[in-house]
Amino acid sequence: MSHALSGMTGFARESGSAGGVNWSWEARSVNGKSLDVRLRLPADLTALDGPIKKHCAQMFSRGNMQISLGLQRADGGKTYCINQDLLEQLKAAGGSDISALLGVYGVVEERPKAVAEDEQKALEKNLLESFKMLCDKLKASRLEEGAALAPLLKQNVKDIARHVQTASALDSAAPAAIKAKLDAKFEELLGEKLSEERLSQEAALLAMKADVREELDRLRAHCEQAEKLLAQGSPIGRKLDFLAQEFNRETNTLCSKAADIELTQTGLDLKSVIEQFREQAANVE
Repeated sequence: MSHALSGMTGFARESGSAGGVNWSWEARSVNGKSLDVRLRLPADLTALDGPIKKHCAQMFSRGNMQISLGLQRADGGKTYCINQDLLEQLKAAGGSDISALLGVYGVVEERPKAVAEDEQKALEKNLLESFKMLCDKLKASRLEEGAALAPLLKQNVKDIARHVQTASALDSAAPAAIKAKLDAKFEELLGEKLSEERLSQEAALLAMKADVREELDRLRAHCEQAEKLLAQGSPIGRKLDFLAQEFNRETNTLCSKAADIELTQTGLDLKSVIEQFREQAANVE
């Protein structure tokens, strides 16, 4: 089944209200090698921590995410009571004006309003449903980035394949040219009067260093793999990261073996495109 490419950068908001409570969710997501969810919740709603992280793990595979919840209750979530002991002490000290006494600091105390268990459960349920809608919006935001990344990555792969084809077509990469170079170098080694064993070692080393066909074959295979992954869609970010490393490894070997300026230049062109591919792949989920 084909899936769309998803990035890791996104932003979303979702708000709602129920039972005299207004809330607002906010989520921000940026690149990350794995999934890291950080929450900012009111102290009386920490029970949501587990379900939230579980849902995030079902929706996303990579990214550093910051999720916050703002809550406002119609009654402020507070209640007030009179400190009878302090009030009686003030009266005993001669205070007679009740209005004035109630204005004394500490006589009227502010306390969190107790919430019935069924009300708390209902609120948590509503908040989780709202959070799931927030995740849908964040997913859509990350898919927008993925839609912008897809053509860039596909073009990078095409450019890599084109440079590989250019390298394959160069005379210096042709079997006849490789053989001619080896023959010339072998004649040179014979003139140095090396031992037969040393001569065999040098000849084997030269043959290995002169032939870049194996590196070009592997680069072609990596291009095919990259095309399949991009058609498959996210989550493929880690696999693209690995492919970028493999592209670079083969190209470094190609450049080290290059015996003429044309092949060297083609290798450098390859490295430039591979770096672009690596940078874009780092944004993919």
